[in-house]
Amino acid sequence: MLDKKQVRNVINDVLQKMGEKYASKEAIELVYNTGLVESKYVYLMQKGGNNVARGFWQIEPWTSVDAINNYLAYRPDLMKTVAKAANLDWKYFTDPNEDDWRFILTTNIAAQIAMCRVHYRRVPKRLPKTLDEQANYWKDFYNTAKGAGTPEKFVEMVKKYG
Repeated sequence: MLDKKQVRNVINDVLQKMGEKYASKEAIELVYNTGLVESKYVYLMQKGGNNVARGFWQIEPWTSVDAINNYLAYRPDLMKTVAKAANLDWKYFTDPNEDDWRFILTTNIAAQIAMCRVHYRRVPKRLPKTLDEQANYWKDFYNTAKGAGTPEKFVEMVKKYG
């Protein structure tokens, strides 16, 4: 597992580059805990199965392409901000494809953080404040009903490794 303080600092730095409203205490904690639960900050490729999900936040490439095409495309200022925060060429946002994003999500930690935050930003609800609220929010909007995770496992992982 990576050094917790360093991971939090990188998350803070990336989210600050996206803007103050993306870097609240709640956002930083939710993004940090999501990565912790998804990978323990150990795995860059989905363990077992087909290795579809990538990065510490276990984001599927199609999820990033969807976020770009159906969310960021309608928020060009935010799209530019995300590209800059992730240190990515604009072409990955103007013509996104899964192959490029598979590589980006495996190798670019700033892009992983930014896309995790964008994923949560799309949710039309306030960010959770408590660990239990985070666990349910993560399950409902990140891991989803189809995912193997549970709110109880989220809380357990954060208490054990966080």
